[in-house]
Amino acid sequence: MSLSRRTFLAAIPAAALAGCAGERPLQVAVVWSGEELRRFNEVVDEYGSVNVYSAGDNIGALLRGPAQEVLPDVAVIPRLGLLFDPSIQGRIRPLTEAGSRQPEFWRGLVTPYGSDERLGAWFKIAHKSLVWHRAGEGTPPANLDGWQPGRLAIGAADGWVLSDWFENVLLAYAPEVYGGLFPPLDNADWWRAPQVASVLKLLGTIWRSAFTPEQGRRALTMQFHDSILDVFVYRTADLVAAPDFALPVIERYAGKGVAAHFRFPAYRQNPPPLVVGGDVAVAMKDGGEKAVDFVNWLTRERKKPDALTRWVADGGFLTPFTLPPHELLREPAQELKAAANAHYDLSDRLLGGLEGGDGRGLWRVLTELFTDVTVNTVEPDTAARTAQDKLYAGSREGAL
Repeated sequence: MSLSRRTFLAAIPAAALAGCAGERPLQVAVVWSGEELRRFNEVVDEYGSVNVYSAGDNIGALLRGPAQEVLPDVAVIPRLGLLFDPSIQGRIRPLTEAGSRQPEFWRGLVTPYGSDERLGAWFKIAHKSLVWHRAGEGTPPANLDGWQPGRLAIGAADGWVLSDWFENVLLAYAPEVYGGLFPPLDNADWWRAPQVASVLKLLGTIWRSAFTPEQGRRALTMQFHDSILDVFVYRTADLVAAPDFALPVIERYAGKGVAAHFRFPAYRQNPPPLVVGGDVAVAMKDGGEKAVDFVNWLTRERKKPDALTRWVADGGFLTPFTLPPHELLREPAQELKAAANAHYDLSDRLLGGLEGGDGRGLWRVLTELFTDVTVNTVEPDTAARTAQDKLYAGSREGAL
């Protein structure tokens, strides 16, 4: 059952008071539920007195909210843009150098421009530039230009899936534009750049080639998990672009040794794109040094097996330090560490009118683009120009 924002915030003080008979446990807010929350609790059980609760999609509202008394001591945030939200950044306690030194690319992501202070450290990272297929049946395209992927599965009901497609094509085609679309360098005029129109047209052309109107309608009701099954269980599609955490779904429902992947294709002579994501742990100011100590402990390099390394070994979980034993994930993990042509997920960096979320912002515009080219059979060039106008308007005028 989902909670309203009001109900959720009202419930927090009860959690915060848990353990009031003795020393107050550290309050840690996360977005996960179910199996991910269970595995995270196994990790923090090795630390000691910690109370973990799931804020779900309300974590942004929790951290921005006016009631400081319900703020957690530590938050594990899935959207990098939240760290730089002016209403949140001032509540974060920068980390000390006592923690593990994570790779430079990842440290840079959590360091404000013009500052040496790190706002957080990475607990989990993700490779979002993989295309999965059945082992022995897939052939990587020579180039993104002219790629016709054939029978493609897309969980278009999840806006982040379409956003990952857009980000990979944009980073492959015009990496010089990518960095201008999010704060602090964002300028609405970047959304009017001709490269953005070309990317939207190329994206629409790929989607148009892969879906009939009926298949497009079905994709719009399909979620990420089911798109994986379409390739590996039902065999109604041959390719699915999906992050590294697709692997546990594949192996749970189709067995081991059935999958392979290739990198999202490059555009002409440009380097292949590497879109990355992840969850960053931050200490809040009211959590004091105990919160900083916990974040440093949680995100440190592991020297011996523990609950986190067991989670990594089970697949679907990568960190800046731990090389996974699964052969399908070792190369993606090494690519994340090297970070060549890497950029963090664009929709998770946007604030304001284009901020991601179901039915709003960039996700909404891309869903409408997908609908136009597949279901309504609008020409990709026309649909792309419409989408670009919406993105430009959204970047200037507030929430879409």
